[in-house]
Amino acid sequence: MKRLFRYTCLACIIFLFGCSDNSLSDYDNDDIVAIVRGEEITVGDLRFLYPDDKALENLPGTVKAKLAEQEVKRMNLDISHELQEIQDTKKVMGNYPPEEDDSEIANGTREFADAQSAKFGMTPEEYYEKYFEKSQEMSIYVIAFIEEILGEPDGSGEEYTKKANALLDDLVDDNEDEIRILIK
Repeated sequence: MKRLFRYTCLACIIFLFGCSDNSLSDYDNDDIVAIVRGEEITVGDLRFLYPDDKALENLPGTVKAKLAEQEVKRMNLDISHELQEIQDTKKVMGNYPPEEDDSEIANGTREFADAQSAKFGMTPEEYYEKYFEKSQEMSIYVIAFIEEILGEPDGSGEEYTKKANALLDDLVDDNEDEIRILIK
C-alpha cells in the first residue's frame, strides 16, 4: 500500500512539473516581459526571436544584448557600416529556404518561420527576412560592445569567449537595480 501511495505521489509530482508552462503562449505580443534601463522587452520581441516554449529561457541573453546595445549607443560607437552589411547580405543570407531544399537545416528553418510568422500575420518569407535582420543586428551590438572593451579576438577563441561572457555578466550585475523581470 505504501508503495502504491509513493508511486501515486511521484506520478502527481511528475505531472505537475510536466505541466508547468514556462512559455509565452498565454501572453499577447504587447505584454512587457522586462524593463532594462527604462527600455521594454515585450513578449513580441522575444517571440520574434524564439519559439514560445524557449523564449523565457533566452530572456537573460536578450537582457544582456539590450544592455550591450545601450552601451554601444552610450559610447557613440559607429556601427553603421556593420548595420548596412545586414541590409546588403540579407537578400543572400536571409532568404527563406526553397521547398526543394530538403536538408535538415532548411526544414528546421521553414518549420520555425512557419510557426512564428503566423503569430505576426506575416508570410514565412517576410518573417524570416525580418528575423534574420533583427538577430544579426542584436549580434552586431553585442560584438561591438565586447570588442570595444576586450579588443578583437586574438586567436584563442575559448579564452576570449570566457572573457566576453564574464564581461556581459558583469554588465548585468552592474545594472541589476535597473533591470526588472516581469514575466518569469
